[in-house]
Amino acid sequence: MLSLRYPLFCILAAAGALVGATPAAAHGAVRRVENACVLKVGPDFMYFSGYQPEISRRKFCEDAPTTGDTIFSLDYAQPEMREMTADLRIVRDIGAEEPDDLQAITVAYLPPKVYPNGTISFEHVFAERGDYVGIVTIDGQHGEHWVSRFPFSVGRLYAPRTPYYLLAAAAAFALLALLWREEKGTKNPS
Repeated sequence: MLSLRYPLFCILAAAGALVGATPAAAHGAVRRVENACVLKVGPDFMYFSGYQPEISRRKFCEDAPTTGDTIFSLDYAQPEMREMTADLRIVRDIGAEEPDDLQAITVAYLPPKVYPNGTISFEHVFAERGDYVGIVTIDGQHGEHWVSRFPFSVGRLYAPRTPYYLLAAAAAFALLALLWREEKGTKNPS
């Protein structure tokens, strides 16, 4: 059994690295911080939540589980943002640089407005699965102009980490088979 310690460590380390390996900027400016989703906007940030009330009471931070009625909620973290205008645009992710005319790929738009209570709530019905980009624009009275983009998907059939989980499960299965074979070999010496 001593001969298996080093390979066991290598397999477990590789599986752990694979499970944790995802692109750092996969969801743009949205980051999960503890139990909250944080959207970086200029030097400030907002708390972000998505809901699909007809499907589940659970909020999502990144990808919408399915098509249908979806509610986005953005809460200002800094009070000074309450005096600035904010707009929210959802566009189809065309996989390239956004065109000069965003209207051509816009699926939903909330025009600029001041939100003195610090909460933007926006509802949209997604009819199609696909990849989208949320664009939040904040404009201030002193020339501030901050744009934050966060890509997300709607109704993705699999999570981005699924291949890594499958690879980790295959490595764990191979390790168990190797241990079982080693154990069987020590019980029945030929």
